[in-house]
Formats: sequence, structure tokens, C-alpha cells
Amino acid sequence: MDHRYLDWPFFDPFHRTFAQEFGEWAGAVLPQYEDDEGGDGRAAGEIWRRLAADKWLDHSLPGSPGAAGEKHDLRSLCLMREILGYGATIGDVAFSEPWLAVMPVALYGSRQQKRELLPGYLRGELLPAFALSEPGVGSDAAALATAARRDGGDYVITGRKMWTSNAGLADVYVLFARTFEAPDAGGISAFLVDGGLPGITLEERLPVLPPHTVGVLHFQEVRVPASRLLGEPGRGFPIALAALELFRPTVGAATLGMARRALDAALARSRERVAFKKPISEHQLIQAKLADMAVKIDAAALLVYRAAWLHDAGGSRITREAAMAKLFASEAAQEVVDQAQQIFGGLGVKQGLAVERLYRHVRAFRIFDGTSEIQRLIIAKDLLREQK
Repeated sequence: MDHRYLDWPFFDPFHRTFAQEFGEWAGAVLPQYEDDEGGDGRAAGEIWRRLAADKWLDHSLPGSPGAAGEKHDLRSLCLMREILGYGATIGDVAFSEPWLAVMPVALYGSRQQKRELLPGYLRGELLPAFALSEPGVGSDAAALATAARRDGGDYVITGRKMWTSNAGLADVYVLFARTFEAPDAGGISAFLVDGGLPGITLEERLPVLPPHTVGVLHFQEVRVPASRLLGEPGRGFPIALAALELFRPTVGAATLGMARRALDAALARSRERVAFKKPISEHQLIQAKLADMAVKIDAAALLVYRAAWLHDAGGSRITREAAMAKLFASEAAQEVVDQAQQIFGGLGVKQGLAVERLYRHVRAFRIFDGTSEIQRLIIAKDLLREQK
């Protein structure tokens, strides 16, 4: 893996040291999990607990021991996901899915909620999950139908959630439900729902291309104390959007790691594979492919780490930059992996090889956490708003 990009001015000495140390950890731990497709969550759970035991999860929460500061250091988080994406996709899944769920608590939780949940997360003892999407409600997340009605000191939640990470395994769900009718997303609230409460049923596990443990959950009259409301009533959707905005550059970083892995595999294969009496690396058509792959990777890295640096330097909203990073990096990674398969020739479609696995795994990132189409809409709306 080429580390020259760490010399870019986006990074501080802390990040360079962090990338080296975490890269060494990932290189020692992840190879044993590389072939695991993760359907039952076992491998992801093991990796998550190892991340906790070795204190790497501390970097995911501001103010934790070992973290870069008192706010989310997005550059560290992008470096983590890039390194995990390079090493084994399931390693990235193990880290990113719980982190997406714990972010809203870190950003908007009360002091009591943080005390109850964050230490257990950092120790690898409390597994959180993010429950936003619903059957028939994908990109239009504001149209969700799960309802939470007030009943004395509780809320009673009924509805179904789809594509929920760690469905049936999580200790707590950050769940979004409609508490009252309001225009657009105004009536949506966020809740912390314990996974073992009566009325929660895992309807189905959903087999998907990447090693994600996702499923459909049914919530039937699930009673949740009002103290588990996250933030203000009716302000749940901004919580979800803020978490996803922070998350999107890291999605780009994960795909960047996968693209780097594909390029390294393609370079090695191009030197080994002989066609017409010479290694194919000496054929200009192959050289052109390798050059295009390298350009896409550097362009993606610039967008990812620009967004992360802007967040860390100013703390301002990075709506457009986050969407650009996620959009370009995920699309570019798909193209890079595709070209790597082409360079491998017939071996490129043989099950079990890294490029075949990457080809299946990278595809989902253009859909999860906001499709490429939605990212384009976010960018365009931000541009138009700026010109008013």
C-alpha cells in the first residue's frame, strides 16, 4: 500500500503515527478474517471486540483516552476505515456499523445517556445498531412509518425496520420513529431502544453481497421509557442527517482502501502474468489501465481527506464536501476494482481471490448510507442554495 499520501498537508504528525501503528495492527489481525463473508456476525463481533481491547475504538469518540481531541477527528476515522477496507472488508464492517450507531449518542445524548452507553461501547461490551430504513422507504427516509406514541412516562413503538445492521444481535438500537404528524421530517424522533425488550422480533436476515449482518426487525408495541428519547421530540431527522454527514467521508475512505488493495493486486498480477512472450505490465494497454486506476485513487483520496480536514479545521458543516467524497470515491473504487479484474483475466472471476471478493463487496457502497443519486442531489441543492 502506497503511503506517500500521508505527506499531504491534510495530515498532522499525529495522523501519520496513527496510520503506521494502526496499519501494523490491521496487518497482523485481519488476514485470518479475509475469507469470512460475515453472514452470522461472528467474525465482525470478534474484530470489534479486538478493536475495543486494543483501545482503537477510543479514536472513534471525542474526548476518549487516545483520541485526537475533544471532538470527532474525522481524519483519524477516515484513516481507520481506509486501512480496514484495504485489509479485509469485514474489518471495516466490524468497526463502521457500531460507530454509525454510537455517533448520535456522542453528538446528542444527554449526560446520563452517554454514561450508560459510551463506556460499554468502548469496552466492546455493548453493541449498538442504527435503525433508520424501512421496507419501501429507502432514499426517502423522511417518509418512514414506524410510530411512537406517548403513554404516560413511556413511548410505545410499532413498526418495521429494514437493512438494520447487527439486527437481532445489537444490545441497543438507535431507532427513528414518527412521534407526531408534521410536514416532511418534522415529526420524527430518535430513541435508544434496548435490544432485549419484549415486542422486538427479528423477522429475517438479509443475505447481501458484502459481509454485512443486516436484517428486518419488527417492533410491536415496544415500550420505551421517555428518558430514552435522544434529543428533542420531533428533532430526530436532523440527528440522523448529522451522523450520516460525518459518516460519508469515512465511507469514501473505506472504498478508497478497497481500491488501493485492488491496484496493488493488479500491479503484482501484471508483473507475473505473461502474454505474447512478456509480462503484461509491459503492454501499453495494461499500463494505461494501471495509470487510470492510480489517478482515480488519488482523486478520491483528495476529496475524502479534504472533507475530513475541513471538518477538523473549522468544525463547520461539510454537507457538500462529504457528499462529493462519498460519491466520487465509491464510484471510482468500483471502476478500479473492475479494471483489476480485467487485468487478472480469467482468474479475476474465480471465487476466493481478493479481486473477486472486492468486486462483490465494493458494489454496495454506492447504495448504502445514501445512494450515488442522492449524493448528487445533495451537492446540487447545496450549490443552488449558495447562489441564492
